[in-house]
Amino acid sequence: MSETHETNVPKQEEAVAIPDLLPAVALKDTVLFPFVMVPLAVSRPPSVAAVDQALAENRLLLLVTQRDGDVEEPTPANLYTVGTVAVIVRMIKLPDARIRILVQGLARARIDYFVQEEPFLRVKITRLAEPATSPDNVEHQAFLRNLRAGLERAAELGKPVSPEVLLIAASLEDGGRLADLVASNLDLKPADAQAVLEATELGERLRLANEFLQRELQLLEVQRQITSQVQGEMDKSHREYLLRQQLKTIQKELGEQDDFEQEIERYRKLVADKGLSEEARAEAEKQFKRLRTTNPESAEASVIRTYLDWLTGLPWQRMSEDNLDLANARRVLDEDHFGLGKVKER
Repeated sequence: MSETHETNVPKQEEAVAIPDLLPAVALKDTVLFPFVMVPLAVSRPPSVAAVDQALAENRLLLLVTQRDGDVEEPTPANLYTVGTVAVIVRMIKLPDARIRILVQGLARARIDYFVQEEPFLRVKITRLAEPATSPDNVEHQAFLRNLRAGLERAAELGKPVSPEVLLIAASLEDGGRLADLVASNLDLKPADAQAVLEATELGERLRLANEFLQRELQLLEVQRQITSQVQGEMDKSHREYLLRQQLKTIQKELGEQDDFEQEIERYRKLVADKGLSEEARAEAEKQFKRLRTTNPESAEASVIRTYLDWLTGLPWQRMSEDNLDLANARRVLDEDHFGLGKVKER
């Protein structure tokens, strides 16, 4: 059976007392931002021990991302120095010793030093202050507008952004939190997300979030164009198929289809009787398909008929004996031509 623990989530406006010593969990490819809630699967023994310790204390821990996500047993040197203090909202302990936790980010924090590495990481941290947003800063306010509009545009282009996130973004006046919200809803590489997390200066954070959002919008636009192009080609092929079927029906009603099919069968019989090569038979089949889908009275049908007449008119299996009598060849040439006594140099 699984074991479940839950706690009340602190309101975003509430100031949370964060101790300067916390257990730490290393994340492979995830960067958690303040005020963002995410589920995590925890399976590495040091991480499980850190979660257990957090539950035994105040349910707080530091989530810090690895520099290299492929490392299974990260050392302090493999971890970024800035992470996010989070509260464990819910924990489910599975029978196979793995656990699943739901955490909510509270604040940025910098690792001062590692207090211990065994049996789990414990770190000394300094909480990083969040920058204030001034309504009088024109550049910052422009960034805020761009982020809100860009997030809505991303949703219109098919980005899975929930309506709740769009509502929150529309009402957020805190530039730092809006940048975090946007970054958390983009498919960022860990290094790019970490750059936003480490940006404590408001202008830099807004610039990075806007840059990554614009890049995402460009990708979504190109993806939409590709999808539209493919859909257009599929629609065109389907339309051509329907038109061909309609043409066949009309030809049949006019009595043209039977004569047309008989003509194609006549060409097929000629191909079979003439003993064409494999390559020539393949080309003939290709022309039969073209002829069947064209109007019998069209210029294209006439060109195809001319080609098939030429193809089936060649003497594919008719051979003559070689005549290698040079004296006879000289006599014939002398009778029909003159001026060949001396061969010209070319």
